Amino acid sequence: MSEPIDVPSSVVLVVGSEQFTPPTTFEGLSCAASDDCVAVVVSSPLVVDFAGAAPGDATVDLGTFTLATEGQLSVRDVYNRGFESAGVEPGAVRLTVWGDRADEPGRIVVQVHPD
Repeated sequence: MSEPIDVPSSVVLVVGSEQFTPPTTFEGLSCAASDDCVAVVVSSPLVVDFAGAAPGDATVDLGTFTLATEGQLSVRDVYNRGFESAGVEPGAVRLTVWGDRADEPGRIVVQVHPD
């Protein structure tokens, strides 16, 4: 498990490219996506991990998305500072975001699905 990070706002972004477009609305959900960015409403401090399988502990499925990538997924704050990253195949990547709770999770796991 990663070290907790202090995030300066209540939103973190999972992005697939350097130039990305954040979603315009959450529509009342904790997690929303555009073609190349997933935004998650979180609490701070936050623990972020990448995984190849669903986490085995008590977690909530915040959403499954397909993201366009350039070969790297990274978790960033709204000021574009990077925290965690994982190499992936360039192109469309399917991922699920898991949280330790449905509203403002303090831990998220980004599960990258195999092709």
